[in-house]
Amino acid sequence: MADRIRLGPAGNPQEYSGSSPGAPEFISGEGLSAYEYQGTRGVRISEENAEKLGENAEQYGVWTTIHGQYWINFASQDEETREKSKERLFKAARIGSLMNARQVVFHPAYYSDRSEGEALELTIEGVSEVVERLKDEGIGSLVGPETTGKRTQLGSLEEIIRICQEVPRTAPTVDFAHIHARNNGALEEKKDYLGVFEQIEEGLGADAVKNLHTHFTEVKYTEKGEDKHLTYGSESSPPFRPLAEVIVENGYTPIIISESPILDKDALRFKEILEDAGYEDF
Repeated sequence: MADRIRLGPAGNPQEYSGSSPGAPEFISGEGLSAYEYQGTRGVRISEENAEKLGENAEQYGVWTTIHGQYWINFASQDEETREKSKERLFKAARIGSLMNARQVVFHPAYYSDRSEGEALELTIEGVSEVVERLKDEGIGSLVGPETTGKRTQLGSLEEIIRICQEVPRTAPTVDFAHIHARNNGALEEKKDYLGVFEQIEEGLGADAVKNLHTHFTEVKYTEKGEDKHLTYGSESSPPFRPLAEVIVENGYTPIIISESPILDKDALRFKEILEDAGYEDF
């Protein structure tokens, strides 16, 4: 369980030029305390370097997670793709366990010309198989299906909650920009953010919201959903301040990963906003 609110970048910091194992020291030196290793285009880190990353993260007090490959699709019409998706998620979790990753984040599926219900059931079935394999291998990382930003993707908040209800050792990954874009600008005020937390608590219990793993960035979107991530303060949305106020007022301690184009720089801006909202325990 996270002992406090933790913030950090999705990938290596902007001004860091070294390899991934050295990133935790740099991140800690900035005053941040979380790091999501990006395996989105393939988990290419060696086992040796993954272990070094984990050792450094522990030494410098950095909470690690790993993002699996983008081309996971548990609802594909192609059976081979579904089987490869299981292998890709398992590999990300196995490498993630070497770097002490608490959660392996992944986009679950595309609807792939299936009904929403059929796609969801196939996803639950596939993720369940991976979780059973991880259990057999003694790998303890949580599996974290993520809310997705395009309407062609499986990954509404309701669907993510359902997966986590049905599959043990899973926990939601809430990408606020994706929820915002998928629902045509749904997150603007405190009540909107509070509704997300309340929906998760209703479906999964209080522990699920206490240490929620989240992503944040401003986002450009169209009628199809997410278009691209934006630097914070681009006169776009969603706004971070009402989220910060909800977090502080309700005593939540989420992990907040910045996915903006300037990564750690915006994570530091989010930290300042949380401090302004009254949070002091970084």
